[in-house]
Amino acid sequence: MKHTFTLPSFPDSHFEIETSIWTGKSKLKKDTILIEQSNESGKPFLIPDKTGNIIKAFPKKSLPDFVPDLEINGVKNQIFKKLAWYQYTLGALPITMLFFGGAIGGGTGAVATMINFNIFREEGSEPLKYLKVVGVIVAAFLLYLGLSVGLLLLLNNK
Repeated sequence: MKHTFTLPSFPDSHFEIETSIWTGKSKLKKDTILIEQSNESGKPFLIPDKTGNIIKAFPKKSLPDFVPDLEINGVKNQIFKKLAWYQYTLGALPITMLFFGGAIGGGTGAVATMINFNIFREEGSEPLKYLKVVGVIVAAFLLYLGLSVGLLLLLNNK
């Protein structure tokens, strides 16, 4: 997942963070240049400022989101606006498939949940976002049913 943002410490720069949903590792770019990440405790990104000094930006987990916040000089910088509780609730509905669908339901639900959170963060019409999220929920359930039925048919034919 890629997200673009700005930081108060660097008002003239544009940042892009890409976070892997599988490993949780992030890559940070400042004005399209990849920023080095230190191996020291907390694994801070080493961001050069205009004067050549290095500013350490520590990635901090921000559950239930997968994209971390960045802590610079003790100040936590949110990369994007947090969703409202009802957006988290609606967006996370597909993850409930874990309880009745096992690994297939849980995997399908987890991917659909992440897609939904990203949809809510997109620019555009609010009603359209909700329609897209409901569409993703329905598609995830249908995909789960299709995979489950297909697997059952495959196993019964052996």
